[in-house]
Amino acid sequence: MGEMVKKTAFLFMVIALVAVSVVGIGCGAEKGTPAIDLVPQKANFAADVNLYRIFIDPDVLHLVNEIGAKLEEPKSVDELLDQVKQKTGIDIRDFSKIMIFGATEFERYVGAIVKGDFDQVALIYSIESAFGEKMTPTSYKGYQLYLITHEDEEVAICLLDENSIALGATVTVEDVIDVKEGATGLSGPVYEAYASLDDAWFKMAAEVPKEAMGDITFGDIPIPLKVFEDVRAAGFSFDKSGQALSAQFKLYFSTSESADAAGEAITSLMDLIKFLPNVSPEILDILQGLTVSVSGAWVTMSLQTTVAEIQSLIREVELPD
Repeated sequence: MGEMVKKTAFLFMVIALVAVSVVGIGCGAEKGTPAIDLVPQKANFAADVNLYRIFIDPDVLHLVNEIGAKLEEPKSVDELLDQVKQKTGIDIRDFSKIMIFGATEFERYVGAIVKGDFDQVALIYSIESAFGEKMTPTSYKGYQLYLITHEDEEVAICLLDENSIALGATVTVEDVIDVKEGATGLSGPVYEAYASLDDAWFKMAAEVPKEAMGDITFGDIPIPLKVFEDVRAAGFSFDKSGQALSAQFKLYFSTSESADAAGEAITSLMDLIKFLPNVSPEILDILQGLTVSVSGAWVTMSLQTTVAEIQSLIREVELPD
């Protein structure tokens, strides 16, 4: 994981610079082609995050600060974000809505699509000024690409139209251009998992490798995951409206029979947890808002809770030293 972070750190520094150049996309409707429909078919994960909405929400800040108070460091959201900025040069507080995607089986195949209104000249100037290096212009299928290299890491940037920028490794950006020009984009279970989720603060979908399935334990209870070995993709979303928090976790299986078996296993586990000794009332309150449903090859777990319930749970949780 450390090597992957090292290889993509420069990319995310460039993403940050692009993000702060965006005008007016914080809460408005997405213009032009949706970012998910520009993701190449090669990708096996895609995530859409609206960090701007998250980090300006006072309830979220308060919750995270309560967790931080239990830690040695950082003690607050600001301290955490300052540490990230110090180590990476990225100030997450400046981010707005960004689609990040990639293919884990291909080295450095990670990219991003940022939606908004752009001043291309100002954008290129800001990136060149930040790194003290000129960007190299090139072209691909009639689109202007700008390449910048830093410590042997290269990032390509392309203004797809007045509302969309693609950036990442050159091959990744070229694949996005191919999709914009009519090539087949992301499809199959990952796309379906993503599309099945409602608009939210954060949502993502990814392939689930078979090697990820193994036995886990809940307390002293072993949980065999063989029932999940047929899962092909997973989707997750989180959103907040007022004091209400909602989350969805979706699993897509090869067959409806596998989905039925998994749904029954999850429901049985939830029922079992309710009867375990020493289960806190806070956890039981959370479980009351958790529902499991099966439809065809899909298993959906939906959680409805409140800021107050999460605060109560955080106060009861003992974090490891």
